[in-house]
Amino acid sequence: MEEIKQLLEICQKLKEKYAHLNKNFTLDGKLVGDIGEVLAAEKYGLSLLNENTPIHDAIEICTERKVQIKSSFKGYYYFPCGEERLPEYFLAIQIDENGEIKESYNGSGKFLYENYIKINKLTPYKNSYYSLSRGILEKLNNKVPAEEKIALK
Repeated sequence: MEEIKQLLEICQKLKEKYAHLNKNFTLDGKLVGDIGEVLAAEKYGLSLLNENTPIHDAIEICTERKVQIKSSFKGYYYFPCGEERLPEYFLAIQIDENGEIKESYNGSGKFLYENYIKINKLTPYKNSYYSLSRGILEKLNNKVPAEEKIALK
C-alpha cells in the first residue's frame, strides 16, 4: 500500500532529523512516545536527552529541571513504580489527530505520587508502572501551583 510506504518514509525522515538523540520513530508503541517528546520539547523549551537516559527524557532549558514525558492518543499514561524511580517532573500530554498537544499533567513526580498513588494505595502492573487516566491527571494538574509547572516556551 502506498500509504504504508509513505508512513515508513516519514518515520525514516524523523529518525534522520533526530538521530543525534537516538530517537528511532519505529512503528510500535515507541512511536507515540518519540512524537510526544519532540512536540513537548518544542512547546515547553526542553532539551531532549539521549534515548538511553534512565527515568528522565528531557531537561527544562531555563531551569535545568529534569522531566519525564509521557504522551497518549487514548488518554492513559504510565507512571513508574517505586519511589526510587520517581521523576523530578512529570509531563503528560494528549496528542490530537492534528498533532496538537494538550497538557494532562505538569508537575513534580513526587506530588503526583503522594497526592494520588500513595493515598489511593494503587497496585502497579508487575511492579513496573501505574496506569493513570487523563481525567485523574487533569484533576491533579489543577492542584499544581503555576510556579511548580514546566513553563511554556
